[in-house]
Amino acid sequence: MENNQTIFGFGNKQEITQLIVDDKYLNRLISLPNNPADLNKLVLHIYNDIVDNENQFEKRSLPPDIDDKLDFNNVLTYRFLIESNYSENAYYLENAYESLNSETPGRKKVFLNYINSLYLQALGGLLKENPKMKKMEIINQFADTIISNVISSLLISISTNTKDIAHLSAESINLNVFTIVCHAFVDCKVLENPNN
Repeated sequence: MENNQTIFGFGNKQEITQLIVDDKYLNRLISLPNNPADLNKLVLHIYNDIVDNENQFEKRSLPPDIDDKLDFNNVLTYRFLIESNYSENAYYLENAYESLNSETPGRKKVFLNYINSLYLQALGGLLKENPKMKKMEIINQFADTIISNVISSLLISISTNTKDIAHLSAESINLNVFTIVCHAFVDCKVLENPNN
């Protein structure tokens, strides 16, 4: 799969086609301090762009141990970031989701189902490109690519309407989108649950 490097930033309005994850990008994400208020605003902004699909069926299984899920899906590039990001930011993201649900119960579910749909689209694209491979073979070979695609899809979604979050820095948006995708990974909305 060929990757094209692009840079995300609202000031330069560059088009996002696919996110390149390199050591410089990962080290930059690790070094950024997170602002919980930015995370709340970004969660609300993404939610407001989601269309609720009442008919989506959700099957729940026991949540896996994070290390087991990372191993099961063969996540390599994002492993350390997921482990550290989840422990540092899960509390803030849960508060953002509670804020969503406080006015209208069920908004968190809609939000996470949207993230899951981005994952399924990324997986579907890879299955189409590799018709001789089985689903878990694709996941084990392209887990980090799938995570990158979900992040890119969220950033593209955000970049189409930045009115409510124009004051947020590109760095804050990148970090918080990663936090959202990391949490969705742990909540089994991105990649597969070994307990299924």
